[in-house]
Amino acid sequence: MRNNLRYSKAAFTLIELLVVVAIIAMLIAILLPSLSRAREQTKSVICLSNLRTLGQGVVTFTSEESDRLPGPVHPALYRNQGVNALMDSPYGTMSYQTAKAQQRRFLTYKLKRIFHDSDSEAGSITDDVCTCPTLEYVNPDENFAEFHRITGRTAYPTHYVVNNIELNGNESPDTDGSSGSQGAVFNRRVTNPPNYFGFSPWPGAPDEIQTLAALYKPQSLSKIERPSEEWMIADAWYRMRTNAGRDEFQQEGPYQWDWTGEALPPFAPHFGPKEYVFENSAERDSQASRIRSGKNDGETNTVFFDGHAEPVRSKTFTVGAWELLYGYPGTVNPARIVPGEGDAVWSGVWK
Repeated sequence: MRNNLRYSKAAFTLIELLVVVAIIAMLIAILLPSLSRAREQTKSVICLSNLRTLGQGVVTFTSEESDRLPGPVHPALYRNQGVNALMDSPYGTMSYQTAKAQQRRFLTYKLKRIFHDSDSEAGSITDDVCTCPTLEYVNPDENFAEFHRITGRTAYPTHYVVNNIELNGNESPDTDGSSGSQGAVFNRRVTNPPNYFGFSPWPGAPDEIQTLAALYKPQSLSKIERPSEEWMIADAWYRMRTNAGRDEFQQEGPYQWDWTGEALPPFAPHFGPKEYVFENSAERDSQASRIRSGKNDGETNTVFFDGHAEPVRSKTFTVGAWELLYGYPGTVNPARIVPGEGDAVWSGVWK
């Protein structure tokens, strides 16, 4: 009898158990945001390391090639870059010849000798270094397949984008190769010199487009006036600018055109929104508008032309009392001017 009495006194009552459970739940609620941020911090560190590796690869290339940047290259750093992966994928198929031609446009293909890599089959060194763990979660590869199914457009898994612009195929640039009023990049960011990594015609482009490769060759690294401030490679995201009718204003993210840009999240990915699922253009635009209005982007991991890498916060671009853009600050080495005003668009302030 006494043993039973001692046992019952040592046991928890129902109320005590509920109190313990409540305390544990409260501790989890307090610690969960910290744990989530710690996980994202780890992913961001890996992403910055990848970008730093890519940047060092580019700098090494220029030191071996008389200061010339690698190119001409496609602006996107595709993942799953092997020829077989390009030929047979749920993101849009290619012929063998097209896949080989497309592969030669990749920045990482130009750097494979420096990375001691193969021809970029899936799972290669260059495939690994082109993978941002945050974007791998925010925008998984199956999203690109769904994008292709819904829109009929071909968009391959992309986590990083190069500061280099290709033609949109709808207009003709100045034939003398100058930046001019439009240049070869039209209503995109216009750098001076233009097309740092050279203009890369897409496979099967018409002859008048092919000839532009001779006009827009890869530039010398030393020609970039402010290499410690000018971005080289950054997280790939896209948000259409609000001033769509004004050619002198950029899109709000590093990626520069909507054909494949809509397959990417409409926000800076690190420490920002957690999900992006392409359902339709209207839903995507709605998400972009909410992020723009709330100014709740995350950070864009970026490597600069001097080789250092750091996260970049989105900012608001203002000219006088006008707020024109909210997003990735963009190029510091501009050529675009405001029509009729004669001042560089970038004489405004990012804040």
